[in-house]
Amino acid sequence: MRACFGATVRTAVLNDQGWLNLKWRMETDNGLVFVKYYHPDRYKLHVNSRRRKALEHALQLQHGLSSAGVPCPDIFLFNGQCMQETPSGLCYAVSDWLDGRTVEAGSMNENQMYELGMATGHMHKWLQRIAPLDRPAWVPDKEAYMKEWQENWEKAQEAEDHLVIGWLERSRSIVDSLDFTMFAASPTGWLHWDLWVDNVLLHESGLVGIVDFDRMAMGYPEVDVARAILSGALRDGKLCSATAAAFMNGYRQYVQLDQSVLDRAMRMLYLIESIWWLRTEVRVESGLRGLLGRFVEEMHWIEDHWKVLPELLRL
Repeated sequence: MRACFGATVRTAVLNDQGWLNLKWRMETDNGLVFVKYYHPDRYKLHVNSRRRKALEHALQLQHGLSSAGVPCPDIFLFNGQCMQETPSGLCYAVSDWLDGRTVEAGSMNENQMYELGMATGHMHKWLQRIAPLDRPAWVPDKEAYMKEWQENWEKAQEAEDHLVIGWLERSRSIVDSLDFTMFAASPTGWLHWDLWVDNVLLHESGLVGIVDFDRMAMGYPEVDVARAILSGALRDGKLCSATAAAFMNGYRQYVQLDQSVLDRAMRMLYLIESIWWLRTEVRVESGLRGLLGRFVEEMHWIEDHWKVLPELLRL
C-alpha cells in the first residue's frame, strides 16, 4: 500500500463476506479504502492469463464508470493497472470505501429501487461506448442448455436426489416449451452480471453504490434488469409491483425499454441460472444452503408464474 499508493495503513478490519477472497476496510492516512485479495484457489490468476486479463478489464471498466458518475467505488490505479501484485505474488485491488449497507433480498423500498434503476441505466448507457467482443460470454442455446441439464440430471440420479430430480423434470418441461426465437431481438453489450442485493449498498432512502464488478462480461444487459428486480422486489413468494416499477422508471431515465422486454429478460435469466441453482450440489451444500436457497426460490417463482410473466412484468 505504501509502495504503490503512498498510503500508511493504520487499521485493517477483515470483511468475511464472500467465498475464499479476503477483503478489508483499511483506514489509511489518506482516508478509508477497500482492499480485495483474489484467492488463487478461486481465480487461479497465475495459471489463467485470460481470466486475469478479463478481471483487469472489468476493473478498468469500473474505474471508467466511477469517473463517469455512476455510483460505484473508484479503483485505484498504479502504473495504469487496476490489479496489483505483492512481492510474494498475491493479487489484489484497492478501491474507494463506500459507507452503505446491504439488505435482505426482497426488502428494498421504492426509492432505493428507483435509484438502483437509474444507476443501472446510467451504467448500461455508458457501457454502450465499449467495443463489443466477437461473441457474448453466453447465448441462449437450447442444445447447450440441455447438455448441461443432462449433467445435472445424471448427478441427481446417482445421488438418488428425488427432490432435485423433480426440479429438473420441471425445468426441462419449461425449456422444451420455450420459443428461443424470442431472444433474437435482445441487444448485446457489457453488463454487471451479478446485480443482486449483496452487491448493492444502500442508505435508508436511496442508493450508495453498486459493487463487485468481477463478473462483468459481454452479454445481454437486460439480464441485469431482471436480476435486480427479482432480487430487490420478490418477497415471500410475491413480486412487489410498486418497487419493480420504481426500478424500471429509474432505468428509463437513461435507457428506453419496451414493456415486453422484462418478460423476455426474466426467461433469459432462468436459462442462465436454473442450470446453476437447480442441482444436487447446491441442495446438499449446508454451508451455502441459506444463501443459495434464495436463488432456488427465485427459480421456482419464475416457473410458477411462467405462463403469466407477460402480464406480471408489464411495467
